[in-house]
Amino acid sequence: MFDTNEINEAVDGKLSSMLAHAAMRDITKDVAKDLIFAECFVETERLQLRPVTIDDLPAYSAMLADPDAFTYSDRGPMGSDEAFTRLCRQVGHWTLLDYGLFAVFEKHSGHFVGEVGFGNFNREIGQGFDGNPEACWTIRKPFQGRGYAQEAALAALQFTEDRLIATRTVAMVHHENLASIHIARKLGFRAYDERIYRGFRAILFAREY
Repeated sequence: MFDTNEINEAVDGKLSSMLAHAAMRDITKDVAKDLIFAECFVETERLQLRPVTIDDLPAYSAMLADPDAFTYSDRGPMGSDEAFTRLCRQVGHWTLLDYGLFAVFEKHSGHFVGEVGFGNFNREIGQGFDGNPEACWTIRKPFQGRGYAQEAALAALQFTEDRLIATRTVAMVHHENLASIHIARKLGFRAYDERIYRGFRAILFAREY
């Protein structure tokens, strides 16, 4: 015969253990997030930069659903599933590589402006590019024309080079994207080669010191 009291005690004990582990996981995640934000938080005159979080998903998805975000891309707007996957990739950069892309916000309004930073996207372009932190910037259309891309990208550049003690960073820009070419040059990147990447002509830039 089974002892009902013993069974109930065992079930209660297991449930208590599971709840304790879940609580510890939540605490660990919160502490880890706080540490990342404390260490990877950058301010400029007008902007605040920090790693993206799950709370940013609605604004992040809206940015990636806008066709204007992909004018100079080999693909079109992203659905909600793709936006979520990309957000997870950006978080993964910070946890796996110790650098990544920042979510960018206006100081005075708190509005989500876009994303700027560095990644490793395993493009297999070749020596001189692969393995070096690659600069990226995307500013939502309502906030374009205010100099936010250059302001945020410069802050991210300084943060990343200092953090990684990096002596070479790179960028890849569609040959017709004159605004991004201008920003790359303003940041000290110099064109060194061209490639056909996913059907478009890309200019490869590098910054060294």
